Amino acid sequence: NKLLQKLEKFEKSEAFLSPRVSLSYLASQFGTNQSYISELVNASRGKSFNQYINELRIDYICKKIYENSVYQNYKISHLAELTGYPSHTAFAKIFKKITGISPSVFIANAKENNPL
Repeated sequence: NKLLQKLEKFEKSEAFLSPRVSLSYLASQFGTNQSYISELVNASRGKSFNQYINELRIDYICKKIYENSVYQNYKISHLAELTGYPSHTAFAKIFKKITGISPSVFIANAKENNPL
């Protein structure tokens, strides 16, 4: 139960945006081992650790793009950097896998549907 509270606090803190976030990093932050963290994420969120982190990051940046026009003008490589991805390519691939569209199409849609 304490680990679940720590997980929720982690989500609210936006610490998932750090490029250093990994299963071992989170385990050390939570004072437990990687297996417990993996099981916790699987049981409470219904996904693997990597899926969980990727979805947190992409959900975060989608909200930012939609709610703040400044984000709509950033280059894809900068959005990747803001969300902890090592490259534009990795970010774009994961973004498309989660949303079904590329970051540039998402940004164009956000500009069209929510001109701020």
